[in-house]
Amino acid sequence: MFTVSKNILVTGSSGFIGFNLSKQLLSEGHNVTGIDSFNEAYDPSFKRIRQQILKKDSNFKDYELNLDIYKNLEHIRDTEDFNYDIVFHLAARAGVRQSFLDPVSYIKDNAIGTTNIANFVKELGIKKLVLASTSSIYGNSGTNKMVEGVDEKIEPPSIYAASKLSGEVFAKNILENSETNVIITRFFTVYGPFGRPDMSVLRFIHWIVEGKKVNLFGDGKQSRSFTYIDDVTELLILCKSVNTDCTLNVGNNQTSTLIEVIQYIEETTNTKANIDYQERAYKDPDIVLPCLENTKNITGWSPKTDIKSGVENTVKWYFENRDLIKNLKYL
Repeated sequence: MFTVSKNILVTGSSGFIGFNLSKQLLSEGHNVTGIDSFNEAYDPSFKRIRQQILKKDSNFKDYELNLDIYKNLEHIRDTEDFNYDIVFHLAARAGVRQSFLDPVSYIKDNAIGTTNIANFVKELGIKKLVLASTSSIYGNSGTNKMVEGVDEKIEPPSIYAASKLSGEVFAKNILENSETNVIITRFFTVYGPFGRPDMSVLRFIHWIVEGKKVNLFGDGKQSRSFTYIDDVTELLILCKSVNTDCTLNVGNNQTSTLIEVIQYIEETTNTKANIDYQERAYKDPDIVLPCLENTKNITGWSPKTDIKSGVENTVKWYFENRDLIKNLKYL
């Protein structure tokens, strides 16, 4: 089917999700403008690797800047001779534990940065803003599924979660009564090829394959909705056709424990993990399970990749790129 090319702005374009989304948009023939600050929440050299892959496409160009300074966005506004059809705001400073150590950076990058993006969208009259948020805002869901869009019941348990929820609230207030559709996507433990080196799945693979100790915080029975990157990208692409304000949970409808993930990696690599059990992380939830009813009703989306298949794909990618990433910091 013929697709009309669009001018699309992707913030966080060299981040994990932004990179994969940008690749897909470029493959569909769209013009993609990327923004990334290359902050050091995790090793920026990995973001540079992703950036260089995107730069091979002539329909991609990017800006290196911080979003907490509005003048930086004014520079883009004054430089480009076209308007954007849609903005995917995926840029963020990630990491729950680090947010307690450096709260100001999280407030600047996540709350103020999102506020500036919303004002930019309003100023230019852009019709659609897809805003990345996080399942971290829900805290510990216990055995109950999370309900979407019930913000008055949400008590974010970390500086990171609070900064992301603040960004949601600011964007909705700024763009209220405008012609812009604000689509909030709350991601649940996204993993896969080119994933964040500071998150569990890629770290576990690296430690097990390289014969290092596997640092496991707690007993490993914590359950997560591990969501494969291709499923996430598919949902974001579907958001191009959503023409209403909404909040969408983006996660797997089956949870897995950290111990189960380690076992899948052991089976796939035929290598035994040397687990070093450590103190449970501060405010680490027991179980995280999304309610996907609203997401499916609005977009028709549901996750397709089970954790075992996703781990196998990620392990395969790791071996293919082992020399490229083995020296990354924090891995």
